[in-house]
Amino acid sequence: MSKSQKFIVVSLCLTLLVSVGFAQKITQLNVKQGNSAYIKDAKPMFAVIPRASNAPQTDQPDVQVPIWTNTFVFGGQTFTYHMVGTDPGAGSMTSNIPMVIIPLKFHFADGTNLSATQTVCGDIKNTKYRVKNSPLIKKVPFSPGGTNVGTTQYIDAFQRANFWSQVSTVSPNYHVLFSPISTKPVQTINVGTHGSTVSGPCARIGEVDINFFDTIAMNLLTTLNIPANTLPLFLDYNTFWTSGGCCILGYHSTNNAGTQAYAVAAYSDPGVFSVPIQDIHALSHELGEWMDDPLIPQVNFVPPWGHVGQVGGCQNNLEVGDPVTGKAFTITTGGTAPFTYHPEDLVFFPWFARITPSTSVNGWFTFLNLFSAPQPVCH
Repeated sequence: MSKSQKFIVVSLCLTLLVSVGFAQKITQLNVKQGNSAYIKDAKPMFAVIPRASNAPQTDQPDVQVPIWTNTFVFGGQTFTYHMVGTDPGAGSMTSNIPMVIIPLKFHFADGTNLSATQTVCGDIKNTKYRVKNSPLIKKVPFSPGGTNVGTTQYIDAFQRANFWSQVSTVSPNYHVLFSPISTKPVQTINVGTHGSTVSGPCARIGEVDINFFDTIAMNLLTTLNIPANTLPLFLDYNTFWTSGGCCILGYHSTNNAGTQAYAVAAYSDPGVFSVPIQDIHALSHELGEWMDDPLIPQVNFVPPWGHVGQVGGCQNNLEVGDPVTGKAFTITTGGTAPFTYHPEDLVFFPWFARITPSTSVNGWFTFLNLFSAPQPVCH
């Protein structure tokens, strides 16, 4: 078995769509409103489907998103990592990554329809509108700890803050941006026996088997003619993925050839979970993880960490959202329909590499400064 095949996934192990099993025990987070649980024993979590054994062909370097590579050493071992964009230590370059939004409509056997193009319960706009006008795509000012890291998109602000020792000195105009943004027609998926719905705090909540859905997602990458130099984003409303239990709020992966990365995320109503996960929380999680662990050409392995966030045991991948799942902050944007969004905190590279003091903004280890230091190697 190769090193990439030994990959430990955050909360579940998905092996090339054949089987899904829980690899870690996760602290139970019931779905509640008051004393009423919406989804019994629900656990808000995120996943990744690595297909790193199918590395991209070396003669196709220009058809994918730009990827830069570097290494760090810990405990006498050299770790290689790959991230989207260009090396922030190489100067002020801007990488524009086209994003293709693929809105989903799930039709369930009970007659429920949950679509990214329907008006969100309690709102006046739909999921697609809210996402396209969110700080993940629109530029807003970011100043963690009072340090101005730029008026930009959140994931770019995170990455600039992530490598602040370089950005603030040799690369002040460094950026990795989602641009341009395009949208495909809504894709209707008849769930049949592969899922169901339950009542929610506002709209109903959908549950869909992750292997059933991912097979469809992989096919859509081909039938919709999605270019490899883009980020396809499958976007749904209030529908989560299951693997023996609920709820997987999003995941990222590549096609079987390892040449096309894609992300999947649910936009959800407030009050579904007992932690502040709502609107773009899941999407910010997956976009941040795609940026810093795009799975091309392989998974980014790091020294084992765990027992934090959604992770009950140990894992060894550079997934910047998993240690802080459920930790959110608010950003209100203007426009014709002002809205307060709840993106997730994200963890900086020095926390995973055990770099002390941190070389990220303010010497912090997360965008919200939730960790005071890297943790010891997980056992």
